[in-house]
Amino acid sequence: MKPLLEVENLRAHFFMPSGVLKAADGVSFQIQPGEIVALAGESGSGKSVTTQCIMRLLPSPGRIVEGAIRFKGEDLLSLSPEEMRRIRGRHISVVLQDAMAALNPVIPVGEQVADILLAHTSDSVKQAWEKAVELLGKMGIPRARERANYYAHEFSGGMQQRVVISTALACNPELIIADEPTTALDVTIQLQILSLLLEARDKMGSAILYISHDLATAVSICDRIMIMYAGEIVESAPTREILTNPMHPYARGLIDSIPSLGERPMEFLRAIPGFPPNPMDLPSTCRFAPRCSYVKDECLARGPELVERVPGHHVRCFLDEQGLK
Repeated sequence: MKPLLEVENLRAHFFMPSGVLKAADGVSFQIQPGEIVALAGESGSGKSVTTQCIMRLLPSPGRIVEGAIRFKGEDLLSLSPEEMRRIRGRHISVVLQDAMAALNPVIPVGEQVADILLAHTSDSVKQAWEKAVELLGKMGIPRARERANYYAHEFSGGMQQRVVISTALACNPELIIADEPTTALDVTIQLQILSLLLEARDKMGSAILYISHDLATAVSICDRIMIMYAGEIVESAPTREILTNPMHPYARGLIDSIPSLGERPMEFLRAIPGFPPNPMDLPSTCRFAPRCSYVKDECLARGPELVERVPGHHVRCFLDEQGLK
């Protein structure tokens, strides 16, 4: 099957007065149609910068210095701003973590959903409005026809996120980028938002790139998980495989930090010691070595490549398959 999205050797750097910040440094991955893939890691690992590059919305002073991003075989980096605007919202949409910031505070929410349809379809104003009301209802907004006239501040955080998802799904996009969509929401609302994303995949066939620092939510809905650290993908595998057989020490540390229902109430979770490297002064050796309890001489001499250890399971580490046993 031909990939829906291909990211190849992506390097996105921020050129600061004090130096060059390498936010994404050689990122490569593919997403198949209808697949839900997580890009997980600590804050600052480069996850959101990678998605900004895909959408061609990398803020200044950031710049893509190398790589290719292909959507349905078309190189997004070669498109004009106008051509890219036709792709955003219609073919690739985004669900942001800060729903209040994503919504316009002075335009009714129904009008904001309808505007997406007016921009990308031949619908009349009336048709777009009716579809917006219908979509808000499907997203679980009670009294959708009445509340379509409400403003963002008149909704709770969970309801605001439902409106944002409505705008993202309005044109039945082939790819949805969900960037920390459940941050700052309580557990019950988190589950509802995740269910809406799963429903979008099941009903519309949309692929989803799910960005999160919370591995626990990622494993609940994703077919495959990519672990990112210090601008690089360090491990990528099907969800069940990475949970049962993590091959990178950082991935093992993240998995060990997931709370278990069987834990004793006062038992502390295991934490990964130390801090990520300075992205303005990245080492040429293994970037996780200073925090790794498995470090060996080879790790301090050069940086490992991302290699396929078993079919579908890629790892950036010098440890062999039995290294973490």
